[in-house]
Amino acid sequence: MCRKHLFTIGICISLSGCFSAEPPRDVKDVSSQNTATIFPPKVTKSSPEMLEVRYAQTSVGFDAGCNPVAAFQSKLNQCSKLPENVKLLATEHCAKFGKEAKFLGNKSNLLQMTVSKFSCGVS
Repeated sequence: MCRKHLFTIGICISLSGCFSAEPPRDVKDVSSQNTATIFPPKVTKSSPEMLEVRYAQTSVGFDAGCNPVAAFQSKLNQCSKLPENVKLLATEHCAKFGKEAKFLGNKSNLLQMTVSKFSCGVS
């Protein structure tokens, strides 16, 4: 019986790490200042509800008041920036379905490329 409870608690703790602590932000509200892509962005996953884009990013500096370490965490944070061409790609993808693009956050893959996730919400 005790093992069953410990297993259930372990599952709950594991799943709680999958949820973002901050709400999605409108793509238009995410800064593009001092950031660009090295190569054109590539769509890795897409559907009418979501979009995932991979790209090599270059940026200079961080916004005042932002923790630079937080910008490289998997969870959404207010320090994240998006290159203008990535914002345009997300906006156009969601507009095809009559929806607005919402930025969910960035993470890095094994090649240290940025992977940005977006959801498409009702306008």
